[in-house]
Amino acid sequence: MSKKDKLLQKLFAKPPPKGFAWDDLVTVMTRVGFGNHCDGGSHDIFEHATGLRLSMSKTHPSGLLKPYQVKSAKDAIERTGAMEMNDVSQ
Repeated sequence: MSKKDKLLQKLFAKPPPKGFAWDDLVTVMTRVGFGNHCDGGSHDIFEHATGLRLSMSKTHPSGLLKPYQVKSAKDAIERTGAMEMNDVSQ
C-alpha cells in the first residue's frame, strides 16, 4: 500500500485523527482527484473535476488541521465518490 493510500486511510480512521498535517491533506486531496491552488490569500481552493470546490484556510503555525477541517475534507471526498473510485477500504 502506498504512502498516499495510508494517508487516505488515516484521514478516514475512526476515531478521527488528531494531528493530521496540512501537507498530508494536500497529498490526499491530490490523490483523490482534487486540484489545489491559492490566489495569494490564506485559503487554498481544492477543486474536483465534478465541480465541487472546497475552500480551506491554511493552518498556522502548527500545520495541523482542526477537527472541522478534517470533517470538511472527508465530506468533500465522500461527495465526489472518490473513496469508491480509489478502492481504498476504510
